[in-house]
Amino acid sequence: MAIELSEKQIKDGWQVVKFGEIAKEVKSTTKDPAEDGLEFYVGLEHLDPQSLRIARKGIIAEDNPSFTRRFSAGQILFGKRRCYQKKAAVADFEGICSGDIIVMDAISKKIIPGLLPFIIQSDAFFDWAIQTSSGSLSPRTKWKSLAEFEFPLPPIERQKEILEVLEKLEDAEEKTVSCLNSSLCALRRLADYACNNDRQKDPLPGFTRYRLKDVCKSNTKSLGTKTDPSYQFSYVDISSCTYPGQLTPLEKLTFKEAPSRAKRVVKDGDTLVSTVRPNHQATCYFENAEDVIGSTGFTVLTPNDKDYRKWIFYCTLTKQFVHNLSNLMVGTSFPAVSDDDIMVQYVDLPEKTILPVWEDAFNRIYKSYNALKLKQERFSTFRSLLIQHLLLLNEGGAQ
Repeated sequence: MAIELSEKQIKDGWQVVKFGEIAKEVKSTTKDPAEDGLEFYVGLEHLDPQSLRIARKGIIAEDNPSFTRRFSAGQILFGKRRCYQKKAAVADFEGICSGDIIVMDAISKKIIPGLLPFIIQSDAFFDWAIQTSSGSLSPRTKWKSLAEFEFPLPPIERQKEILEVLEKLEDAEEKTVSCLNSSLCALRRLADYACNNDRQKDPLPGFTRYRLKDVCKSNTKSLGTKTDPSYQFSYVDISSCTYPGQLTPLEKLTFKEAPSRAKRVVKDGDTLVSTVRPNHQATCYFENAEDVIGSTGFTVLTPNDKDYRKWIFYCTLTKQFVHNLSNLMVGTSFPAVSDDDIMVQYVDLPEKTILPVWEDAFNRIYKSYNALKLKQERFSTFRSLLIQHLLLLNEGGAQ
């Protein structure tokens, strides 16, 4: 479908352009990052979906990556593999990046450079990237394909006005993200301190150290082969869960159509811990579990004492917990641990007289984190809608 502009838009200076007319691919490389004074690298794992900020980066001297593609501050890093993850960010430092990242820069004569990242973050651009991707397991797009993306571009003065609005929104979102990161840091710090006394030999006063197998049962119930084929449930896969205990909307399946690994029955107060790649800390807690079934890639923890149900979940968020399991991983393609590996891990439990005080502290921080997370997601959604509206990308505009 061709893009059509109204007579007024044409009169106001809007024009239909191809992405390759306002942006270019940067193909700079380096043979020796250290010699060139480069310290950091960026892989796809360092890019957060729908975020223009690079919150994490790797250190070249420590990890010795094989990357050769070089980028500079101000350039855009676009994840060309699995574009549906919507990973694109603006670098605020120089370094090297994965070959699955396209480095882009604005053609300043055509567009205000600051506006380019917002165009790339639009749903229309990502839809085009997904549409032009090829491959089954790891679909990838190419710069040549992205360069053909067409959209309406306003005149420079209008670009300045649009950019001012979007930057103010971005600033508000960044402040929310800063608060979000602070609450996550507080949650991690409290977990490390209370649930294993910062890896000290002895627990805190009023706490007792146990192995999980002494205070929990594992995988207490599973679906059998005689389960009604029409039985419907919410399915929890490992990809459904991210740190710290965040769940994506769960898919509704019937037993007949569900994957064979959909077996673990989940009840109220259960904590799920991923046995596959435990270093990713895919753990989650279920307050109200109604017809929920988990993958056999999880160990389902059911506390013996209901008073400690939420506490067990908080214990799985500690550095010590993930460190121990990471050291026990076996395998290359899908490194994993066993149920027994999880059940022998140590956790510190407070006496019941002080449990409410400690748990209240956790709950307050976790509630704050979830509220900020929701606010940040709403900012992201609003930004996406605003970009579409201001740049006419929702009016039959881009293809």
